[in-house]
Formats: sequence, structure tokens, C-alpha cells
Amino acid sequence: MSARRRRALTSLAVLAGSAVALTGCGLSNSSSGAASSSKALTVWHQFSGEGAGAMDVVISDYNKKNPDAKFKGRSIANDEANTVVRTGLSGNNPPTVLQYEGYQQTKDFVKAGQLLDITDWYNQHVDDFTYGDSQAVKDACEVDGKMYCIPWNVDTSEQLFINPDIMSQYSLTAPKTVDDLKAIAGTLKGTGINPVSLYAGDGWPAAHWWFLLTIQRCSVDTIVAAANQDGAKWDDPCFLQSAQDLYDIGQAGVFPQGVEGQDYNAMLQLFLSGKAALMNTGTWFNATLADKATKPKFETEAVAFPQVDPAKPSQQILGGFTNVFGLPANSGNTDAGLKFLDYIADPANGAGAKFAKTGLVNVIIGADKEMEPRVKASYDAIAAALALPGNNVIAYFENLVPPSVGEDIMYNGTAALTSGSMKPQDYVTQLQQAAEAAAAG
Repeated sequence: MSARRRRALTSLAVLAGSAVALTGCGLSNSSSGAASSSKALTVWHQFSGEGAGAMDVVISDYNKKNPDAKFKGRSIANDEANTVVRTGLSGNNPPTVLQYEGYQQTKDFVKAGQLLDITDWYNQHVDDFTYGDSQAVKDACEVDGKMYCIPWNVDTSEQLFINPDIMSQYSLTAPKTVDDLKAIAGTLKGTGINPVSLYAGDGWPAAHWWFLLTIQRCSVDTIVAAANQDGAKWDDPCFLQSAQDLYDIGQAGVFPQGVEGQDYNAMLQLFLSGKAALMNTGTWFNATLADKATKPKFETEAVAFPQVDPAKPSQQILGGFTNVFGLPANSGNTDAGLKFLDYIADPANGAGAKFAKTGLVNVIIGADKEMEPRVKASYDAIAAALALPGNNVIAYFENLVPPSVGEDIMYNGTAALTSGSMKPQDYVTQLQQAAEAAAAG
């Protein structure tokens, strides 16, 4: 993979007593299992920590019930996934089953003839998935009216994680607005406690802040139009205003010093060690909180991400089916792959429930019964947004645009906005220029 960092969907491991490392983003984890051949049955995935453990159990359970077909799992580090997966799909030994991030990847793999059309299978199993017929699932898995993957876990970043001990100590209340965030920064100034843990060296943690603000300022439909360069541009006023919002939050002292330089691991460590009152990240963080090795001493709470205009609260959310499963077209094991999908999609087999128990928001029917309250709250928020008329759930923006737009300008530009090293107008101008260049070829 290139130097661009991708969003991690994994839990932490504690190394050498105090150093926290994210398996999947920033640091590599070792792979289990060898590369598949046309005769081997393999599942390639990017789960790690508790998620990898759940995947191992699912594969083991499947093998016990199907002794004639022994699957092996291969866990691929998140920062290596693009290279490993693309090489595997284009070579002679692709996996039997592949977990990946959907959306733009689905389109790319389908265009290259590397994913199997599973439309008929999906139509027979759609009722096994929560909101399996929603536009959000189609956005992740559908190309030209055909389905190429199944939804598995859904993530959202529409929450702030809170250290209640700090909030109580300084008589703080959970912020409902962006102005509330700035007021918290004022209260904590000089205390040695950071208002919000954010380190943007990987790019995407800062980008998520801009995504969240942009949804409120612009709406999902406008963002999709800008991503498609059809009816909206990235330098339109609402996108500029959301960039200004992020810049102003940084200037108000909400983020720690050196925000632009350190990575996601440092960001998590700052919060988990009790040095920050708040942190925004995705629902995958619940797996970290459920892991005995990384669970902090305080009982973490979660609240909705603040509104920029409380008089007009947004009901649209940032998130998506960023864990999907598809079948490589040339594995030579199509029947075995479909049988494996049969197994994991059947609620009676409990595969989805095993992931839900780790803190992940799984969408197999009934999996929500295994979610602890904080995770269930995120699940309910996603379900409520999916149930509203229209398109109210939007994927992480880098999944909607080419890498030169998302993983270059969005990542690097928003990191610079948080530290004040780039002005909002320069950011949206460069973003639109990159989009035009990508559209031109």
C-alpha cells in the first residue's frame, strides 16, 4: 500500500505494558494461513483483535459442520490490504471468500472482472440482513443493478466517546453544539487535560471531523453530487463553511498541541490513559473497549456528535457497510464460497452474533440482541436513519471518490485545517481541482 493511510476497523493490543498499537492501521499484524490456491478454501479478511478471534471461531464452527470442506482464514493487516488483495485478485490464487470495504472497491473489482455476481443468491437471502434492501447496502455492494457482496458490519462515527470522570471533575456537560466544544476547551485550558483527543498524522481521523460537519452543512445528496461532480462542487459555500468550522475548532484549542503530527495510535492512547475528556472515532472503538487488554479504568460513555446549528439538527449520519464479503470470480471454488455465505448469513448459525459480542455493529438479523447498550445505541441510530425517507446514510467520503481526491487532499488537507497550517479556502480549492483532474482522466 502507498503512504496514504486507510481507516482502521480494529482493536488495540497493549505492547510492553504501556505502548498501545493498532493492529491494522499504522502497524502490521502477522498473517495467519498461507495464500490460497484453486484447490484451497480460504477466507481473507482485515479483522484483528477480538474481530479476528470471532472470524476464527466462525470458520472453525463452519468446518466442524462441513468436514468435507476445510476453510482457512488469513488475517491481513489493514495497511497492507490494498496491495495484498489487489495482487491476490489479479493473480492465479485468489481467496475463496474475501472481506473488504465495499463502495469504490466494489466498483473497481467489478470493473476488473474480479468479483462474482451474486444477485440471485442475495435476493434469496436479503431478509437475513437488517435493512438488507436499503440504498446503503446497494451503495456498498451493487454495480449496474447487480449485487457483488453482502453487508456484514456497519460503522458510524456519529458519536463522541466520553471520560465521565473528567467531565464530573471539571463540572462539564456533554457538548450538544460545536460552541459547547469550544467552551469545554476554555474550561480545561491550563489543566493538563485535553478537551478532545485527535491526532491527524494518518489523515483520516481529521477527515472524519470534516465529513461530520459537512453532512450537517451540506446534506447527503449534495455531498454525493460533489463526489460525482454532477450538480455540486467541493468549493461550493457549504463545503467551505464546514472547512471553516473545523479550522475554527482547532483555533479554539479543542485539539491537543501537535494535532497534525501524531497518529491514531497516539490519539487512542491519549484518551485511554485519561488525558482527554472526549474523542471522536468510529463504532469499531467499542471492540477496543470490550477487550480486557485495552479497556480503560473509567467506564466510557458515548453521546451524539455535536450540531453546528441546533435549531436545525441533522438526522443524517456518516457511516456505512465498510465490512462486506464477496466471492472472487476466479477462485475455482464458487460453490464452496456460496455455501460459506449460506452459513454466515443464516441467523440460526450465530456468526453475526459472535461479531456483535466483540463490540462490532453486525447486521445479521438478531445480532443486535448480543450488543451491549453503548453498541446497541449506535445500531439503533443507524437503523433509524436507514428507515427515514430518502438517502440519509453516507459512507466515509474516501470511499466515494478516487484516492487522489480522498486519501490525498481530504486526508492531508483536513489534517492541516486542524492545526491551522492551511486556510479553509485553500483546502476546498485544492479539493475541487483534484476532483476535476480525476474526472478528466
